[in-house]
Amino acid sequence: MPTFRKAGKKAHNYEILNNNVDYGSRKLDRMPAAYCDRASPYRDRVDFGEKTRRACRGGAGTVTPFYLCACKVIFVGDVATGKSSLVNRFCHEIFDAEYRGTIGVDFEVEKFHVLGHSYSLQIWDTAGHERFKCISQAYYRNANVVVAVFDQTRAESLLNIRRWLDEALKVNHPGVLKFMVGTKKDLLDNEPSCLTDVEKEAIAMSRDLQAEYWSVSAQTGENVTKLFQRLTALAFDTAVQRLMEPNNPVVHPSGNSLLNLYFLKKDEKDKKLKRCSFCKIN
Repeated sequence: MPTFRKAGKKAHNYEILNNNVDYGSRKLDRMPAAYCDRASPYRDRVDFGEKTRRACRGGAGTVTPFYLCACKVIFVGDVATGKSSLVNRFCHEIFDAEYRGTIGVDFEVEKFHVLGHSYSLQIWDTAGHERFKCISQAYYRNANVVVAVFDQTRAESLLNIRRWLDEALKVNHPGVLKFMVGTKKDLLDNEPSCLTDVEKEAIAMSRDLQAEYWSVSAQTGENVTKLFQRLTALAFDTAVQRLMEPNNPVVHPSGNSLLNLYFLKKDEKDKKLKRCSFCKIN
């Protein structure tokens, strides 16, 4: 099981950024834009696919009843790159400057409404410490989205991105969505050009790795919500598109299917369950 933080540790000085999370940002009716079009292998996904919209809407604009299970998103990267700060900023609207490293794996669930459908993210924040590597890797399997995080003020963390992605992709479906996220944007020197030197290096690497690049700041919140909106919308669109593929086989759940299941559609007439090919157990 994931390792959660327990009471009794040194108290943290949280900066409460808002009294309430902005749940209005969790409603998605259009595809959010990429951070940088030339740093995204999904740049052609400017909106939800027509198949997706048809599948989600019935006659007279009614919502087709779909049954969606959580999309598994894993965050990987070096220790102290800001993975947990990024997750906490989005999930709880807090920033902790004295945050300690993750022990094992932390876990969050966040709900969205995409094209009228309830849709949840399972967010798995894995430890970057080498001594927790075996624990963390146990939770890589059956991910739908892999987010590789690096610190834009530490060049070595960018160089390690390839290794983190390779390790996560070994145990996942080849169609998993890939993101490459640079944190601590607020600490970069202000430059007159549109992109800093580190961003230029990161964009070049993202093209090579076929991962969508984002630059964010957990402290200021810059681009954090946009990142999560984008990966959620892309994951939802991918799932529906795969479900609608011709001759898509029915896959019977096995084991702890709720964690492995990505998208279910229930036929109310014959009570059959259908799963997209993206959900096959590796």
